[in-house]
Amino acid sequence: MKNVSFYNHENIAKNLVFVDGLARTGKSLFSGVLPSLKRFEHINFFNLLEQVLPAVSFGTVSVNYAKTLIRVYLNELIYNIRIGRNVNFRYTDQSGALNYRDPKAIFQRLGSEEGNSVVQELKTSDSYYPFQTHDLLVNLEFLNLLDIDFRMITLFRHPIDNIYSWWTRGWGERFGKDPLAFTIAIDYNNNALPWYCLSYEEEWLALNPMERCIRTATDLIERSVRQYKKIYNKKDFYLLAFEDFVQNPDEEIKKICSFLKTETTIYTPQAIQLERCPRVLKPEDRKRKLSEFQANVKSELFDVLVEMSKSYETDFYGLR
Repeated sequence: MKNVSFYNHENIAKNLVFVDGLARTGKSLFSGVLPSLKRFEHINFFNLLEQVLPAVSFGTVSVNYAKTLIRVYLNELIYNIRIGRNVNFRYTDQSGALNYRDPKAIFQRLGSEEGNSVVQELKTSDSYYPFQTHDLLVNLEFLNLLDIDFRMITLFRHPIDNIYSWWTRGWGERFGKDPLAFTIAIDYNNNALPWYCLSYEEEWLALNPMERCIRTATDLIERSVRQYKKIYNKKDFYLLAFEDFVQNPDEEIKKICSFLKTETTIYTPQAIQLERCPRVLKPEDRKRKLSEFQANVKSELFDVLVEMSKSYETDFYGLR
């Protein structure tokens, strides 16, 4: 078979902001507030990227092809957003047009002209295009090979709360059974396992659902922390603790605005209120969850969870 080199198209997808983190870290909550800021488009999703990156990390998809694929896809995606194509009109969806701070701005695009003038506008625009993603930081070294123009806000949440939420959502047993589990899976002896279980498949299969959540989530957190610590220039990355944001949203939004060189708008206070912030977090809830973990998982996994919790509480995994 001929060795093909794929062409790297011009980039017109500028100023991307990835709202990243593990599942159940509070990305949806934060993504409800971020588009209220000045110069921000509405929140969208970039599922293709988070599905391609694991394959790049495994070496099953070449960097050359992934780079070309994502560039073409992104250019088309941003172009379509700018002309109002493929707009989501579902009332209950976070990405629904009616949930944007100014729905009229999106509707006005439905009748706009398309073509090269839109391309030129995108090249010079200072608008931010936010995307809610999963686990990009886990594979950051491979993401950086794709030459995407992005900034990243990564959310972390106390591991006890984060992993308990995984378990209540069924993420210890949904793979291969639930067609709505859209995480890429690997085939291991006719078992569907989430891609991040590669290298410990037998171990994962032998665990109960709660243990699986602890094993995989703690592994992903550790990998995310390692990837972040390897970054030489961190100016395009911002780490956000879920607890800080929900308890002190105004203070955290000021920091985010400084990071992105933007400002709040008249819509920001309402967006914060709609996300039920600020809110009070009850320590007794976490103690109850920890007791439930202790009663249902192996001692060695419970110890890993406790140590990770101490690290988070002490110095945010050594990231501060």
